[in-house]
Amino acid sequence: MVKFIIMNSIKLEKYTDNIKTIYEDMCAQFPADELKDYTAFNRLLKNRDYELYIARDNETTVGYIIFLKIEDSIWLDYIAVLGQFHGQGYGSGIFSSMKETLKEVKGCWLEVEKPDESEINTIRRIKFYTNLGAKKININYLYPNKTGFLPMDLYYMPLNSDYIPSIEDAKKSIKAAFKRLHSELAHTNKIYEMIINK
Repeated sequence: MVKFIIMNSIKLEKYTDNIKTIYEDMCAQFPADELKDYTAFNRLLKNRDYELYIARDNETTVGYIIFLKIEDSIWLDYIAVLGQFHGQGYGSGIFSSMKETLKEVKGCWLEVEKPDESEINTIRRIKFYTNLGAKKININYLYPNKTGFLPMDLYYMPLNSDYIPSIEDAKKSIKAAFKRLHSELAHTNKIYEMIINK
């Protein structure tokens, strides 16, 4: 099981207020080819399995997580620390709070950009997740987007269990995530077939 030795002051709170503010931050922090459009994002938030939590340090909002519940795990769709709080340990604090807040969750799926030596943040991000206990799943993962797909890596991070999913478990979770998160894309099933047949 993952041991979190980090700040304990972060609290996660379910958020339903001004989602436009969160979406504006997403647009500033995530590449355009990884973003859902606002209409799709808003529609997803009306689904009880798709949730947005803000991370607070006392009364200050420092970040947010957005995820889909899939059985006893979550599919992390977006996680971000607000720009002015980068480098202060809040990312680790958010994961620690996920463990405490989502006690029924065994772990979380993470879609991670492939390492690229010319983009140092890709290396840092992978190191961050693996230091928290995330394990790369040996599957040819592709992220569906409006223009086709992005080759990415799929990781699983145990939270409240030592469970590490099998390839078959991964395929089932990918299928469930694609069905709920990317249903507006006509080629989602084709992308899924490319993943499982590689």
